[in-house]
Amino acid sequence: MQLERIRLKAFGCFQQQDFELHNGINLIFGPNFSGKSTLVNAIFFTLTGKPIVPRVETSAIKNAKSYSGTAGLQFVVDDARYQLYRATGKRIQLRSEKNGAWHVLFDEKRVKVTETLLQERFGIMHEQLALTTFLREGEIFEFLARQSTSRRDILHTLLGIDRLIEVRERFIDTRRIAKREQGRIRAHQNSLRFNAQNANEAEIARIEEKLKGLESAYGTETGDAELIAEWTQHQNRLQTQFDTLTRQRNDALSGFNDITKLHEMISIIETAIQEAIGLEEKREEILQQNARLDSQIAALTNVCNTLQSLIDSEDRHCPTCHQEVEREVIQRIINEKEKEKSQLCTEFETHKQALETETANLKSRHDLEKRLETLQTRLTQFQRCEQEIGTVQSELAAVTARLNERGIQQRTSKASETVGVLDKSKLKAQIDRERKQLDKLKQEEAVRLDRIGALHRVNRDAANVEKTLLSIELACAGIDKTIATLQKQILKPAEEELHRWLEKMQLFGDTRIDLQRQHLLPSLTIDGVDRSLMLLSGSEKMFLYLCFKVALANVLGNPGFFVFDDPTLHLDGERKALMVDFIRQLAEEHQVVVTSYDEEVRAGLEGAHLIEMNRLDSEDTEL
Repeated sequence: MQLERIRLKAFGCFQQQDFELHNGINLIFGPNFSGKSTLVNAIFFTLTGKPIVPRVETSAIKNAKSYSGTAGLQFVVDDARYQLYRATGKRIQLRSEKNGAWHVLFDEKRVKVTETLLQERFGIMHEQLALTTFLREGEIFEFLARQSTSRRDILHTLLGIDRLIEVRERFIDTRRIAKREQGRIRAHQNSLRFNAQNANEAEIARIEEKLKGLESAYGTETGDAELIAEWTQHQNRLQTQFDTLTRQRNDALSGFNDITKLHEMISIIETAIQEAIGLEEKREEILQQNARLDSQIAALTNVCNTLQSLIDSEDRHCPTCHQEVEREVIQRIINEKEKEKSQLCTEFETHKQALETETANLKSRHDLEKRLETLQTRLTQFQRCEQEIGTVQSELAAVTARLNERGIQQRTSKASETVGVLDKSKLKAQIDRERKQLDKLKQEEAVRLDRIGALHRVNRDAANVEKTLLSIELACAGIDKTIATLQKQILKPAEEELHRWLEKMQLFGDTRIDLQRQHLLPSLTIDGVDRSLMLLSGSEKMFLYLCFKVALANVLGNPGFFVFDDPTLHLDGERKALMVDFIRQLAEEHQVVVTSYDEEVRAGLEGAHLIEMNRLDSEDTEL
């Protein structure tokens, strides 16, 4: 980018005035309060939309007598000539020259839209220009006084890794949620932990064997009819329990021929859900594209309306540049913009349909997830019922076998040993106690089996969370490694470029620079000894800082020029000569704009394009 002209209207101390710029060195020379810094501020404000001095309101840089001020630049990029105008009221206009006429590319008030367009077309970034291209008075001391975190944020913006950091923050938020889920699962695991050994099986078998002997003895005492009646009653209870469990199992299989079909359906749904991963990101991307298209359509509509107002206006001159309006040319531009707008509208409708499709797909995936949760619950219910049915079937078979036995009235030797000489009432009470104990043990066994199943499910969930946390940790580590690699790839060449300029200036002895240790704050080793920046003289700090700017600009991509506001301030004669030599060497590769009020600098930069200022320039003059 080569600057050709600065155009001001009601900006700072100027009412309306143009200043020509040449390639090479441009010296803006004049006394204090003549408007030198205003020109520097105008260049910076036109490119970035912000005053060059931080924390200053935009309204403060307009002419005090005017409602709004405008600063403009005419420049050349890739053999194409442009005019960029920016008003303190946040309106910005970009024109391009074609066939000797200026055509409006956009005329916009939305700050984010215009800044994005300027960055995409010319690579203009506020932070990069402020740190690498412009030098304002007192800037070096503010930079050295910055907190490490502030310099780190600047570094991340310059290197383009702020988006990586946003992604890492999202991963960290996800990790925080996963850790909370992990804590909840561990608490659930602790609540489910118990002795998993099947200590009740042997006791249940012993009581059943004992009951068999007691019931045989009781049958001898009471007769077959009463014993058979009790056995039948017990059989009916077991049959009722069996029928209930069978019905619950069938309910769990409702809609499926067998458990295999249920497993197949769960597998199909899990596969479908897995394939649908990424729908949220795809839908979000379409939303962003729709927002971008909507902004472009609105911008084109605004441009067309503005151009149409020029055609419809009785005044045949542009209110901004005061050039005569060529209505036929503007009408052709309007037609082109309308055609482009129509294409964008068609693309916008296509994206809207795609958004509706992705929204429907996302809803379908949510429905599948709910269906999967229901089927998994039914599968768990089926497995529990199957297990309990097996237990009831075994007990029911044993009772049925007893009813089918013959010779039930005979007292077995084992029954005699068990019962002894108990009478009938005591024998019946003992049978009731044993049956009650047996039912209690079976209930405890059913609860134990259910807790084992729940513990298995919780353990599976814990394993999934562990995998998720591991994946997030690997992703964060990968992003950190990428950030470190980007810093090294950018800052290492910047260090080498900085060494090259320091050798040119011959300011120090054998110097080594480290830019990575404290985020852009140079760490110096001079002649093998570490030196603190704060112990350097003011002129040494200034030269080091300018070399630092040039080095970063060459690595990050300089726009093609440098603007230094009074770089020789507070320098003695020897250092001024060194600064003049530095500017001349820099001008061999770049366009340089320098302000000064020092006659020695003017003499040293003899041959430079001179823009001579005086306090009369600040009066209401027009060129």
